[in-house]
Amino acid sequence: MRLDQIKKDGRFRVKALDCDNECIARLMYMGLLPGQEIRLVHEAPLGDPIAIEFNGCQMSLRIADAAFVEVESL
Repeated sequence: MRLDQIKKDGRFRVKALDCDNECIARLMYMGLLPGQEIRLVHEAPLGDPIAIEFNGCQMSLRIADAAFVEVESL
């Protein structure tokens, strides 16, 4: 499943990332790597952008960029 398809309040583990996407490459530099646990903490009223939490910090990203992250449910 892709990160743009997850629902709030679930816990997920990153399976794969597409580092060709510039935004995802920056998130990888900040520690979002395969095996990392993440949690969706907020969705904007219209669903875009979303906020995820990993390594104790929250990051906001667009749905279009979230589609480049493959996750699995925990």
